[in-house]
Amino acid sequence: MRRSTKVIAPACAALSGRAVSTVFIASVFCLVAGGQAGAQDVTQPTTMVTPVQVQANAQQEAFYANRLKMASPQIKARLDALQTEGKQRGWTFTVGYTTAMDRSLAQLTGAREPAGFAEKAPQQNAFAAEAIKVYDAEAMKYRVGPFVLACRAAAAAFDWRTLGKVTPVKDQDGCGSCWDFAAIAAYESAYAIRNNVMINASEQHVLNCAGAGTCGGGWYMPVWDWMLTHKVVTEATLPYTAHDAACPAGLAGLYSDVAWGWVVPGGAVPTVDQMKAALCAHGPLAVAVMATPAFQAYTGGVLNQGPMTAYNHAVTIVGWDDAKHAWLVKNSWGTGWGLNGYIWIAYGSNNIGYHAAWVQAPSNKFIIPHRLIDVIAKYKLIPIPTPGPDPMKPMQNMQQIQH
Repeated sequence: MRRSTKVIAPACAALSGRAVSTVFIASVFCLVAGGQAGAQDVTQPTTMVTPVQVQANAQQEAFYANRLKMASPQIKARLDALQTEGKQRGWTFTVGYTTAMDRSLAQLTGAREPAGFAEKAPQQNAFAAEAIKVYDAEAMKYRVGPFVLACRAAAAAFDWRTLGKVTPVKDQDGCGSCWDFAAIAAYESAYAIRNNVMINASEQHVLNCAGAGTCGGGWYMPVWDWMLTHKVVTEATLPYTAHDAACPAGLAGLYSDVAWGWVVPGGAVPTVDQMKAALCAHGPLAVAVMATPAFQAYTGGVLNQGPMTAYNHAVTIVGWDDAKHAWLVKNSWGTGWGLNGYIWIAYGSNNIGYHAAWVQAPSNKFIIPHRLIDVIAKYKLIPIPTPGPDPMKPMQNMQQIQH
C-alpha cells in the first residue's frame, strides 16, 4: 500500500518531492498533475507510512518496471494510447504493464445478472430482516453477544483491512468467475467480523456446485442464496482450478450464510452515505463495476474515468477515504495488478456500487437454527431441501462446525 504522492505531468520528474528513477517512470504513465500514485491502510484521513509499506512500494515499482522491459510492442502501444487519453481526460491515476494485461477483459470479467433476478428485490430485504431476527433470537440462547462492528460511517476514512477482517487477494486466473470471488470475499470478511477467525473458502466449490454461473460469467447473489441451505468447503478441500467442472459428491462443507440483502433494493448505485452505512452495518460489500482497458492497466492513484451505466465485473468494497473522494476496492486479479490487488475508485466513477449487496455469516458457536428454513419457505426465494432433524445444539469446537 503506497503513500499518496503528487504526479508531475508530463515528465513525472518527482513524486511527493522524492526523486523517481528512470525505470519507475518507464513502468507507469503519470497522467495528470496532482494525481495520487497509491493507497494506504487508513482509519483516519492520513496515516504514517511504515517501513514495511515503503519496502512494498519499492518492490511494486520494480515489479512493474521489470514487466515493462519485457513488454511487446503491442502492449507498449496500448499503454501509449492510454497515456494520451489520460492527459486529454484529466485522469488522476497511473497505468502500467499489469499481469491483467496478459489476458482479455472478457476472461477477467463476467458479472451477469440472471434474467428476472431483480424481481426478487422487493422481498429480499424483508426476508433478510426476518431471517436475522430469527437467528439473533437463537443466538441469545447460547449467550452469543450482540453483533457490533467497529466502524463509523461518519469517519472521513475507513479500511476493514486495518482491523484484520479482509482475507488475502486471490486470482481468478483466466476464468470469468469474478462473481464467485466477490461473493466469497464478502463472505470471508463477514465471517472474520462475526467470529474473529480468518477462513479460506473454496471458490471452486461454488463454481462447480452453486448454479450461480460458470467461467463464462455469473452473479454473486445466487451464491449466497445457495449458501442458505448448502455449506462451502475449504480451499484446501477443493482447490481452485479456474475451470468449470461437475459438482463432486460427498463434500462436507463448513460455511453457509444467514441472509443477504441489497444496500438499495433493486440494485441502483447507492449514495456515498448509504454505502458507508452498509459497510459499517455489515462489512465489505460485493458490487458491480465497469472494468475498462484503463482499469485493466491500473497501477495506482484514484481511478476517475467518470460516470458510466454499464457493468461487467464484480469486486468487493472494503473501505473509503473522503480525502481521495474514493472507495477502496479489493479485486480478484492477483497482486500483479493495481496496488497489490487493490484499487481506489472515485465516488461515482465506472458505475462502482451497482447492485451493492451484503451477506451475513453465522456465529461459529452454534448451528444455524432449523427455523430459518421456515423463513426461506415463507418468502419462496429458493428451492427448499428436504428438512433433516432440528440441529439446534451448541458446538464444542471448530472441527465440529457444520453451519
